Amino acid sequence: MSTANPERRISPSDIRDASFEVVGRGYDQQAVHEFLRTIADQLEADLRQPGSASPAAKDEMVKVITQAQILAEKFVAEAEQYSKDLVASARTQYSEILRRAEDSAATRQAVPVPAQSTAGDTNPIQEIEYVRTYTKVAQVQLRAVIDALAEQVDKLGDLPLTRTDRPDDSR
Repeated sequence: MSTANPERRISPSDIRDASFEVVGRGYDQQAVHEFLRTIADQLEADLRQPGSASPAAKDEMVKVITQAQILAEKFVAEAEQYSKDLVASARTQYSEILRRAEDSAATRQAVPVPAQSTAGDTNPIQEIEYVRTYTKVAQVQLRAVIDALAEQVDKLGDLPLTRTDRPDDSR
């Protein structure tokens, strides 16, 4: 009988290709070969079905799936923590920016009042001129801030192209 190496598992093709020595009073060769083909077909079908795996293979699959699930849970937890940290950082930055803006607005609103005479008579024309001058200065400052903000927004709109966004250079 020619068979496969006994140290490795027998495959369906090993069963199909098996041959036996003919002896005087033996079995019907045709029946033996038909039986071996049937066994090979069943073994091949069992190997193709995932549910027919050996217990050791099933244990290995369970271990791999469990490890994958543990890794997935770890990645989800890390992503959640990262997003929480990111939100906390954004809130801190928001609070700092708001505080600076409020401080800036408070200092700009604090307009020095012109000194009044001891007698209490103030010149309304001088006060009006002072308010006009202050208004013009404030207007110039606000325009400068708006222009600076617009420039920064324009810079944000001009993000550099990635390699996939650039047109092909066929040189």
